[in-house]
Amino acid sequence: MVVHQQLQIALGKIKTALHLHEPRKSYMAKRRNLNAAHADRPIAHAPSGSATSNTARLKGWKLWCFRILALVGVPALLFAVVELVLRLGGFGYPTTFLIPASHDGQKVFQQNNQFGWRFFPPQLARQPYPLTISQSPSDDTIRIFVFGESAAKGDPDPHFGLPRMLETTLSLRHPGVRFQVINTAMTAINSHAVRAIARDCENFGGDIWVIYMGNNEVVGPFGAGTVFGPKTPPLPVIRGALALKTLRTGQLLDATLLRAQRSSGEKSEWAGMEMFLDQQVRADHPRMNGVYRHFERNLADMIQAGRRSGASVVLSTVAVNLRDCAPFASLHRANLSGADKTKWNEHYQLGLKAQETSNHQEAAARFEEAAQLDNTFAELRFRQGQCALALGKTAEAQQHLQAARDLDTLRFRCDARLNEITRSAGTNREAEPILLADVERVFARQSSVGLRDEDLFYEHFHLTFVGNHLLARTIAEQVEKLLPKHLAATSATNHSWPSQAECARRMGWSDWSQLTGWKGVLPRLRNPPFTDQVNHQSQMQRVQAKLESLASATQPDGISNALRICEAAITMSPSDAALYAQLAALKNAAGDFVGATAAARRELELLPSDAEGWSQLGIILARQRQFAEATDAFDRAVQLDSQDMGALENKAQSLAAQGQDENAIREFRRVLALKPHLGLAWLHLGQVLERKGDKAEAEECYRQALANRSQNVQSLIELAGFCQSRGWFEAAATNYIEAAKADQTNAKLQLGAGQNFLALKRYVDAVRHSAEAVRLSPGFAEAHLLHGIVLGRQGLIEEAIAQFRDAVRLKPDLLDARLNLGIALARRNPSEALENFEVVLRESPANTTALKYAQQIRERLANQKP
Repeated sequence: MVVHQQLQIALGKIKTALHLHEPRKSYMAKRRNLNAAHADRPIAHAPSGSATSNTARLKGWKLWCFRILALVGVPALLFAVVELVLRLGGFGYPTTFLIPASHDGQKVFQQNNQFGWRFFPPQLARQPYPLTISQSPSDDTIRIFVFGESAAKGDPDPHFGLPRMLETTLSLRHPGVRFQVINTAMTAINSHAVRAIARDCENFGGDIWVIYMGNNEVVGPFGAGTVFGPKTPPLPVIRGALALKTLRTGQLLDATLLRAQRSSGEKSEWAGMEMFLDQQVRADHPRMNGVYRHFERNLADMIQAGRRSGASVVLSTVAVNLRDCAPFASLHRANLSGADKTKWNEHYQLGLKAQETSNHQEAAARFEEAAQLDNTFAELRFRQGQCALALGKTAEAQQHLQAARDLDTLRFRCDARLNEITRSAGTNREAEPILLADVERVFARQSSVGLRDEDLFYEHFHLTFVGNHLLARTIAEQVEKLLPKHLAATSATNHSWPSQAECARRMGWSDWSQLTGWKGVLPRLRNPPFTDQVNHQSQMQRVQAKLESLASATQPDGISNALRICEAAITMSPSDAALYAQLAALKNAAGDFVGATAAARRELELLPSDAEGWSQLGIILARQRQFAEATDAFDRAVQLDSQDMGALENKAQSLAAQGQDENAIREFRRVLALKPHLGLAWLHLGQVLERKGDKAEAEECYRQALANRSQNVQSLIELAGFCQSRGWFEAAATNYIEAAKADQTNAKLQLGAGQNFLALKRYVDAVRHSAEAVRLSPGFAEAHLLHGIVLGRQGLIEEAIAQFRDAVRLKPDLLDARLNLGIALARRNPSEALENFEVVLRESPANTTALKYAQQIRERLANQKP
């Protein structure tokens, strides 16, 4: 009420000011109209002290003050009123990176999952790593902030990324010191967002700041090749726009604009690197100068923020994959004539033919002739680098491969100039103290000790466990120089730097973890722009070999081994939330749902802001048919991350499982309103509608499900199973095949494809997939059974018998295997066939097929007796 009264008083004053102090021209025009209308009336003199008299006395600077007040003050006041109303109404979102919260009675900071909304549309914004840190750090703790993008965060699995590896490395090196390394990095951001995060972290008690950034400068927000808004606008415009979005009024304007863009058909869903295919940028494009200026200024501002906060700073150059990551796209120089381009292509094609036959000397010569005409084509420089490596010319190869990266027109990787800006900012500043970790040069030297880029990187710049260990070790050496001297000297004397194996034991790293990481990157490798790389086939072969070598990690023995490693790590670090998240996933995979639930709940006790952790708990509870508790868990996940459509869809499924069909339908429609291409949501909505009797709409939902299938393995499996249950064998086989492409070590997917091709009587396809299932998992009895059936249908009886024998040996109680073995042996070995039929009949006396064959064999044997 008080606020309302104050607003009424203020608005009254505004109206009075507008009436008394109209512009001179308008006032005179009104006087002329008045005189014309009442020319025959006597003029009345205004009394002393009236408004007209007051206005007449406003001259000179006073009049201009009132004009400025009307032009500036009034809009500002109206803006403030709108801002106040929006805040009181609860509109908008917080914009600081960390937000205050309470946990176990203590004041803490947690990550703001809406932080990215200032830089991306909400549907496209990625999430920070979950954090819960004390607002008042302990005096005995060294708090380290890590800033950067997805490579700094630890994609594809932050549990084994730079921040955790750095904390592990320092803790093992200095066992008497408590380190807290805080992961503030995010996927898809660049220095404009990292600067905002750094400025927000000024007052959070950091002792050391680590900055590892540069990969997304061109494709990230305000970059020269971005899809997220304007390209390289002036820095004041960028910062003004970001400042405006800290206000609720600015967020309202932004939301209105985004709504208009969505209604015009603009993409509003995350589609990975494929989103940038039309955003090629040449190295010499004028906008690139703006990119470098912005990066340099943002980096300088971050350093200043760190020093203002009292933290020491470690700057790091960025390592990227040069040898095994071909350019994503290439363009010729703009002024290349048609005739020269024809000649260039002739030389290039001759070089390709020579390279394909391993004639690297000839290939290098031909490529050099092409380079004389145009050496800015990134793919050419990459091939020149390959030839130089094959010829043992390492230095020359390095130059070509660096040039290939810098000329790549899909500019996802940090280039030489960006690294040079970082190198310059961190050189000879030890006194401040600001130190440089030259990671780029350290990684470049690794080939001399036997480490290749393919050992260090998953793809273009995301790091493997080996790569993160090297990265953390390089940065830790600089961090150690910034520790209090008595700590550094004591620990360094008594403890060496930990090896990869030591870090792996402390972090719970196993073959299961490694396989999870490779499966995480496989879907992106199967899509553009990776599929456009000249060495894509060899890259996929390498990944396939890696997956096959780790296939046993998903078998019972592999999971048991991973559990032992994880549990041993927990005994060393009993308060490590990441380890409990791993333990929950492993126990879930092992079928120990009670243990998985306990581990998931413990992880959330330590890290209650983890939306993925709540989703994992919900999935585990749902597998135990505890749907009410699962619904609550999914609801917590959605509260933490309103854009988590997977959690919202799972919540809808849990509601449906409880018979709350109307609530489930409402949630499914909510999901599809935000993500209309989520095929699994269409499938589940259709199942609920069909149960309610609305078959026509259900059929339309199923059609949408098939038209909008995702590349998520579990989604494809579920869709395949549904299609198989409906007798849609072609669609079922297609989905199993797509799932198998994404999870190339899963024999069950090959088995599913084979079963559906068998139903379609497409025996050639069926035998191919059943054979692959057997190859992937020789101990998989059901795979041998299916392979035997398909071979038998093709008339290959002896081969079929061998497969049935393997199935029975592996799983003696697999009755279908005994039944088919008996049928295949009926003419060749009646006695053995009868033995198998009798085993079937003991377990299933009503099996008519076994009864028929057993009776025939008994009669035949009886007739053969003398």
